[in-house]
Amino acid sequence: MKVVELIKIVNQICPFEDAFEDDKVSLLIGAGTNTVSGVVVSHDLDEATLKYCIKNKINTVISYHPATYRQFENLNEDLMLSKISLNYYKENINVISIHTAQDVSNDGNADTLAKLFDLKNIKIFGITSEEKGVGRIGDVNEVDSDSLRITIEKKLSTKVVRTNQYFNNQKNIQSIAFVPGSGTQFLEEILGKVDVFITGDVSHHHFLLADEYQMGVVQVNHISTEIPGMKNFTDKISESLNTQITYLHNEYYE
Repeated sequence: MKVVELIKIVNQICPFEDAFEDDKVSLLIGAGTNTVSGVVVSHDLDEATLKYCIKNKINTVISYHPATYRQFENLNEDLMLSKISLNYYKENINVISIHTAQDVSNDGNADTLAKLFDLKNIKIFGITSEEKGVGRIGDVNEVDSDSLRITIEKKLSTKVVRTNQYFNNQKNIQSIAFVPGSGTQFLEEILGKVDVFITGDVSHHHFLLADEYQMGVVQVNHISTEIPGMKNFTDKISESLNTQITYLHNEYYE
């Protein structure tokens, strides 16, 4: 199989055209004409994945995160920014990134969270393209903040990093919203529309803003909201390739 053929298969699972306009998806390192000799799915382009590829003679990585979140203007310039990218390049390892294309895709990271928490009357926000968006908002059976905290930690196999003050006293939570990864750029879009917002990378000022609007905010580790969807993706690509593909992620960051 050529890399270009693998790209077509990946694109069927999470169409690249649905990603954020400034995101780096599809083939980042390598060439479409290269022959694929082994595939691994990795959450990040890190040293552990590189060593795994070398050890197992794998030359193609489907990575969730790109090395840096900005478009390559110049290959040499970008490789200078990311030493790890340069190492993948030197080892002739092809890298395909799926990032926000996977977030918004059918049964992708956002949909997986909605199903995991049994959301009802689901609406999409954080629109990336027509009818596609990175956020999910929906209704849940009424719960208080203590119970929801326990549910979050159990379902995402993680610990709540921190919350805003308002969340700690919530007794009648009936709706929640998710953005996988880092989602505070969409917080203002849902102010006053949901009881609790769950995402990663929340700043002090976002917590204060949510307090002001009487909305709970729960911060979990960045990748914890992405891992369930990435496991789904790995199952899909394994089925498409008719072979079991390994999914790698750094458990330290869960």
